[in-house]
Amino acid sequence: MHKRQVVVVLIITLLLTGSQSFAQDEGIHDGAGTAGAAFLKIEPGSRPVGMGGAFTGLANDINTIFWNPAGLTAVHTRELTAMQHFSFVDINNQSIGYAQRANRFVWGASFLGSFTEIERRIAATETPDSTVTVGGFATGLSLAYPLATNFSIGGTTKFISQQLDIQNVYGFAADFGAIVRLLDNHLGLGVSVLNAGVLDGEESPPMAIRAGLAYRSWREKATDSEEMVKPSELWAIVADAHLPLIDANPSFHLGAERWFYNIIAARIGYRVGLNDNPSDGLSIGIGVRKDGLDSLANIDFQFDYAFVPDAQVGHAHRISFITRF
Repeated sequence: MHKRQVVVVLIITLLLTGSQSFAQDEGIHDGAGTAGAAFLKIEPGSRPVGMGGAFTGLANDINTIFWNPAGLTAVHTRELTAMQHFSFVDINNQSIGYAQRANRFVWGASFLGSFTEIERRIAATETPDSTVTVGGFATGLSLAYPLATNFSIGGTTKFISQQLDIQNVYGFAADFGAIVRLLDNHLGLGVSVLNAGVLDGEESPPMAIRAGLAYRSWREKATDSEEMVKPSELWAIVADAHLPLIDANPSFHLGAERWFYNIIAARIGYRVGLNDNPSDGLSIGIGVRKDGLDSLANIDFQFDYAFVPDAQVGHAHRISFITRF
């Protein structure tokens, strides 16, 4: 193992053990309330989920609009993503994100939603008397800016709508993030504050702090055009600490990604919480990337899949795509 890789492994170990000690000693959740708009806890994007939900320090594609808005400065031109999450008990989760560079700024827009259909019955009948769709969504506008060559900040403002059977709840929230990239862009350190806001009920959005780091290996890939070269990903090791401030316990995430010929990726991750949680455990994922042909030569297509096995709650599948153009 190279010297720089040894340093990275040591940093990851310190991050995880240090964050766990902080959560236990400081009593983050003493007297914590109940969070509303629980769908905001969904982890969007098949690629981050395939790496165990560790993406705050890597933050190098459009998925970062949901994890750390400062990472949007990694978008060179335009990127679009959409995800479908097949969860348990027929709950459907979707996310859409778009980002575009405007000189030094990068702006973006996002949608995150979760919906399910509930059957109404007056008596015990096979056919329901009626059905109603319940759930919620958040739409956001993001902006990121590089304060220095290797340091960026970003933020997102979100409108929240939650439709329940007998009540609708609305609110606003904001995400804030920062990321620094060191060692010739191989090491990334990121932090983000998510869902800081208010709802029009007695509850608050599920505010949380994420801190993460990532070490990746890459090389420059020449292109046929005169534009800047593209990074050719080789592998990445990532780690996140997730510290909810309302009605939840800290969790820690480790993951890895390996690209083969910059076309196929294999991913694996693991999530562990301080208390028992049905989402703890292993996750795996794959990705396929290909440049377009002929008239689509300047478009990059990427398809990602993540699988989170859980024998108690039910297996979860995420399918998403990213288009760079």
